[in-house]
Parts: sequence; C-alpha cells; structure tokens
Amino acid sequence: MRLRLAVPFLFFVLPAALLVAARARPGQGASEKREPLFFVQMAANIAGNVQHGSLDGFLGMYLDSRSWASGLKDADLGPFLKLNEAKLGRSAACLFSAEKDAAACVYFDGDIPFGVAAVKAGAGGRLDGDAIAKAYQAVTKEMLKEGGQDLRFSPFSVNTDDGRELPAFVIRATPKRTT
Repeated sequence: MRLRLAVPFLFFVLPAALLVAARARPGQGASEKREPLFFVQMAANIAGNVQHGSLDGFLGMYLDSRSWASGLKDADLGPFLKLNEAKLGRSAACLFSAEKDAAACVYFDGDIPFGVAAVKAGAGGRLDGDAIAKAYQAVTKEMLKEGGQDLRFSPFSVNTDDGRELPAFVIRATPKRTT
C-alpha cells in the first residue's frame, strides 16, 4: 500500500513542487529578466496612444522593484509611484517631456502592463498629484496597439533625488511613413 502511494508522489507531486519552488525564487521576477528598454518602449507606445501627442524629446525612465523606494522619494516620480504599492516583480516606466509639462507612467506586473497615468501640466505649469491620481486607468487592448510614431531610443542615465541611478532613454519620434 505504501509503495503504491510513494510512486505517484515521486513522479508527479515532488517534481511539480520543485518546479513551483524554482519559479518562485526571490529576485527572479519576470520584470527583472527583461531589459529596461523593453519596458520603456512598451510604455512609450501606451503613452502615445493615451496622450495622442508626439513623444519626441521625452525622457523614459525605468524603475524595478529594487529602485521603487528611491522613486517614491523623488519629487517627479513619487506622485506616480504612490498610485501602486511596491512588490516583487512590479516595475514602472515613466516618461517626461523635456519641459516636464507632460508625463505618463505605465505600471507592470512582471512584463504585463496593467495601469497607466498620463497627465499634462495644469495652469500653474506643474504636474499635480491629484490630477495624476485622477488620470490613472487600467491598460486596455486599444492602448497596446502600435502607435502612429516611429520611435528611437538613445540610452541615457538619470538619478533620483536621493542619488539612485536609473536606466533611461531619450526618445526621438517621427510620424510613421505610410507606403
């Protein structure tokens, strides 16, 4: 009787448990396997579809779960990151215009975008935390469609207010050619 129970355990239950344990190792979230450019490119596509404007000259920054706390303390990134809690595998790609009068932040669980907040500056010329919170919405299939701009990304580096270096990219955009 015991042998009969041991065989299925050894061949089915034990390998399944080992597979689950291997996938759940800390620090191995899907977002940490991808390169920052992957997330910034996807965020740029989503932001272009939400804002309906050119992203030329925007700066795209990537924050993973390890840099989230520094981003929360940052004057520009903090109001966006406060909308979602930090957790393993969560990341964000935030895009700011050169004048910082328009911005968008796309949130990821693993490599799946789930939320976006896109805002333009109010009358005071600054991005407002309340406006950012009101702008938050779930990412839809429509937002994931390819946008009308050809985007090029040049590596750049920026620091949060507390000095943490973030991977960043300057975005150059041109209208897509129709042939």
